[in-house]
Amino acid sequence: MTQLTPADLVRILGHVTLILVVPMVGGVVLGLVLDAMLATSPLLAFGGLMVGSLAAAFGVWLYIRAHGGARDAGPGERADER
Repeated sequence: MTQLTPADLVRILGHVTLILVVPMVGGVVLGLVLDAMLATSPLLAFGGLMVGSLAAAFGVWLYIRAHGGARDAGPGERADER
């Protein structure tokens, strides 16, 4: 496995931060807008936070699957033998 440089770590931190922040903030903002329109404050803002949190967790899971260092081992092969 290759060694990560500080620049690589900063890039990964930036990606994960965006994956976490954008859906959560977007869900809250959308909830606040809908709360203002429907006079249901703060019900939809909390709902938006929950949906945004689920979307963020799913996004991080997808990021780890796409960019994770460990690969599946083949039959009769250990993952650390690659």
